[in-house]
Amino acid sequence: MVLKNSPLLTNGDEKYSLRSVVFLAVCFIFIVLLGVAIPILIQSNSLYSVELLYDYQPGELANEDVIAPYDFSFDDQIATEKLREENAAAVIPRFTFSMAETQHVKAKQERLDEILRGEPSQQNALLKDEFGADEASMITRWNLIGDADRNTVLLLFADAIDNFLYKGIFSSADIANVNHEGYELIYGDLPSDAEYNLQQSLVYTDNLITEKNISDSLLDFLQSYNVSLSPACFSVLFNLLSLAVEPNVHYDALETQKLRDEARANTEVVTAEIHKGDYILRYDTIVTEQALQTIQMINGITVDVSIIQIISQIIFLSVILYVSLYFMRDFIERKYRVLLYTNIYLITLAIILIVTYIAVFLFQSVAHARDQLIPFLFLPVLMCQLTSKKRIGFLSGAVYSCFIIFFPTTSIMTFFYLIFSIEISMLLMKFSVTRLDTVYQTFYTALANVCITAVFHFIQGKELIYLFSEIVAITLNVTVTYILISILLPLMEHFLNIPTVFRLHELSSTDSPVLIRLRTQAIGTYNHVLNVSNMAYNAAKEIGANAELARVGALYHDIGKAEHPEYFIENQGGGPNVHDDMKYTLSAAVIKSHVKLGVEKGKEIGLPQEVLDIIDQHHGNDIIFYFYNKALEEAKESKTPMQVNEEDFRYTSDIPQSKEAGIVMLADCFEAATRSLKKPTTLRYEKVFTSILVGKMNASQLDDCKLSMSEIEKIKKVFVHQVFGRDHNRIQYTKEEND
Repeated sequence: MVLKNSPLLTNGDEKYSLRSVVFLAVCFIFIVLLGVAIPILIQSNSLYSVELLYDYQPGELANEDVIAPYDFSFDDQIATEKLREENAAAVIPRFTFSMAETQHVKAKQERLDEILRGEPSQQNALLKDEFGADEASMITRWNLIGDADRNTVLLLFADAIDNFLYKGIFSSADIANVNHEGYELIYGDLPSDAEYNLQQSLVYTDNLITEKNISDSLLDFLQSYNVSLSPACFSVLFNLLSLAVEPNVHYDALETQKLRDEARANTEVVTAEIHKGDYILRYDTIVTEQALQTIQMINGITVDVSIIQIISQIIFLSVILYVSLYFMRDFIERKYRVLLYTNIYLITLAIILIVTYIAVFLFQSVAHARDQLIPFLFLPVLMCQLTSKKRIGFLSGAVYSCFIIFFPTTSIMTFFYLIFSIEISMLLMKFSVTRLDTVYQTFYTALANVCITAVFHFIQGKELIYLFSEIVAITLNVTVTYILISILLPLMEHFLNIPTVFRLHELSSTDSPVLIRLRTQAIGTYNHVLNVSNMAYNAAKEIGANAELARVGALYHDIGKAEHPEYFIENQGGGPNVHDDMKYTLSAAVIKSHVKLGVEKGKEIGLPQEVLDIIDQHHGNDIIFYFYNKALEEAKESKTPMQVNEEDFRYTSDIPQSKEAGIVMLADCFEAATRSLKKPTTLRYEKVFTSILVGKMNASQLDDCKLSMSEIEKIKKVFVHQVFGRDHNRIQYTKEEND
């Protein structure tokens, strides 16, 4: 039984009916809307919501136990914000050395030195005018010490200023502020040598020189000089330092804030892992803001989808889906299959998205293995088996992965995991034809996906305890996928008449009724199609074409001869040729009819369209030269004028449109032509093939089958090898006589 008049099917015309276009458009729109709606439904789902007895506020005591109903994870904004502040606080305050302030302090020291070495009568006025203070007491003490002590004080003053400036003079207010913030260390751009080349240094605030601890720093400085000063000299030196010293290292608030902002921005989002059975609230314990946030995530209160976001998703998914349909149309060689495969692809994608939505909630208790449990392999494996094209399988899997990425239960790593797994699974895909091959296929695919799962498990830094459950999940996923496809595929083959490798392998059995009838009615033709079938299969396999299709097309290409087998020389067995008593035009018509009869018989028994194409195209629109030439000779020898119409002797089918049809055409001619060779050799076989090839090319019979010259050369080698084995010599046995 084959479905007819279904929107899934087309009549072979590339121009689809309005009904088919509408059906396709509806499927397209439905899938895009489904891809947008499912993530929203997952986020707003209330199946596992938590009902609180009270409206708690942070800090209150809980009057109930609240337990997580399922495993899930979410971005913990509270913990993330706390971590951001911790990372920002870890940035030590930055201080910047000022060369301008250093030079300013040095200039003040030099001016004070100049004043004190100048006219005594002007010292008080200059100090007051330039430094803004009445230092009469300092001048009094200055006048009380001797000249030697004065010189010593001024030298020590200059050295102390240089020493303090080199180490850095800090603002006591800045240091007090950073200490108040809890910092005991600072980063400062401080001089590394006498040339004031700066380098970043980490220093304790207790060891810094400020304008308020200048006396302590002065005492430390004097100890390093190992010099004793009188109290009057020390007082003068201290007063001079107080007048000259100003901070030359300042707190760089902007740089510090910038680094702290960068630390906040670079903080990774904290993911909270909640497992089924975990206590979110416990009776008589304090309710935290984080616990309330977790309950909000469970209840979906935080769902906030903007119109712009929805429109953006619709545009993205529409483009992805359209691009996949565009490339799928190019990948499918037989255009009459485009609509069928496209609709299967769209319908299956919609079903799988719905199943994925259901699976998200069915497997809440194993959320850590959710990526391994979603049915991501079903669509690519199904499309690959239906079309015998790995690229279509990967394309459909990639589109499914693009839809899945919007699910709130997935991440960007899920996308890469699915893409990698689908790619490897498609590379391992073998178009097997036996049940044992399918078992091996399932095993190797499962093994490869187990390895991929382990790799991604460690990439994401998950706990080792979850690895085993992930391995079990992906193994079950692959196994169930292949079991379901093994059940579904024969049904689709039967009802939609799709030539998968399994269907073609079944059709290649010579025990089918139509081939049994051919063997009974036309044994010569039957032997011919067996040889052509073997040649076509091996040749197609050699060039990477669909070998099973070539084999089946060759097996059935002459089934039309079963209706009138006696009109074909291979079935005449050396008896009289029925064409001797017929007009040449009638003989040609009978010969041509086997193509039409073969197509009709193929439709009657439900052969796939791809096989019918080979039956129809295996002679193309070539001329039956034997009867055509006979007719020309008869017309030439006739005494009355006779006109020979070439079209009466020409097949009326299309030329081969596929590699498989081209191979069958060449195999059909080559197998028949080599039957009449006397003393066959490899060289003679090759000459026959070349002659046939040139004839077909001159008649434009191979123009549309896409066979390249390198492929034809490989086909020739296979054909020659095959017929050489068919026509091998045997030793001549002597007749034994009985005594």
